[in-house]
Amino acid sequence: MKRITSLNIFLSAIIAVILIINCAGTKAGTESREITRIESRGIPIDSTISPAPELEALIYPYRSDLDDKMSVVIGYAALDLKKGKPEAPLNNFVADLMLKRAVKEFQQPVDAAMTNNGGLRIDIQKGPITLGKIYEVMPFENELVILPMTGAQLITLAKEIGEAGGEAVSGMQLEFLDKNLARFTVQGQPTVSDSLYYLVTTDYLSDSGRNRFNILSQVPKTLLGITLRDAIIDEIKEIQAAGRQVTAQIDGRIVFRKSGE
Repeated sequence: MKRITSLNIFLSAIIAVILIINCAGTKAGTESREITRIESRGIPIDSTISPAPELEALIYPYRSDLDDKMSVVIGYAALDLKKGKPEAPLNNFVADLMLKRAVKEFQQPVDAAMTNNGGLRIDIQKGPITLGKIYEVMPFENELVILPMTGAQLITLAKEIGEAGGEAVSGMQLEFLDKNLARFTVQGQPTVSDSLYYLVTTDYLSDSGRNRFNILSQVPKTLLGITLRDAIIDEIKEIQAAGRQVTAQIDGRIVFRKSGE
C-alpha cells in the first residue's frame, strides 16, 4: 500500500498557517492567542478510497483524450530492452540516440553521450511500444545539452561513472580493473588530456549542486531545445518508418574486471 508521506507535512503547514492568520487577525491589546498543539496523521492513498463521482465526471473528458493519445503505437521492440548496470540494452539504445540527435542538432561533431541509469525509470518489453510507455520510461522534462570538455575532465567523469557502477554512455569505452579506471577511449582513440571534446548529456545532470558528476556543471552548456523523451520518441518513430524494429545489445562499452581474470 503506497502512502504519500509528504501529506503529513502539507496538512501540518495548512493548520499552522490558518492558526497564524487567526492570531494575526486579533487586535493587539484586546485578545491574544497562541498555538498550543499541532497534530497530523497519514492518509493512505490506495484502492480503499472510493472515487468521487463529481470529480470523475469533471476529469473524464481529459482522461479519455489523454488515454487515446498515450495508447498510440509508435514502434515495436524486437526484444526486451532492459535498463541496468554497468551497461544494458536500454541504456545503450538511449545513449546512442542521444549522440545521433546531438550531432544533427549541434551541426558539428559530438564525441560522446552520457545520461544516468536512474533517469530511465522502467524497461521496454518486446512488442508494441506506445507513446505512453516512453512517458513512463522518461517522465522528466530533461533537455539535451552540449558540454565542451577537456580530455582531463572526461577522465574525471569516467572515474565517477565507475564509482557509480556504470551509466548510459555512447562514443566511449571504459574498462575498470579492481574498480580503478584502466582504459578509457573516446571514438576508439585514447583520451588526450588537453584536447577538447564535446559531450551530450541532460540539463539535469549538468546543473550545479549535485553530489555526483559535479564536473558536468563546471563547463558552459549549449541547450539543444529538445527533451530526451522527445528524442527517444523521434528515434523510435524513425525506426518504425524505416520498417525496422527497435533493438540494442550489450557490446562491452563499460567493463569491470578483477585482478587475475
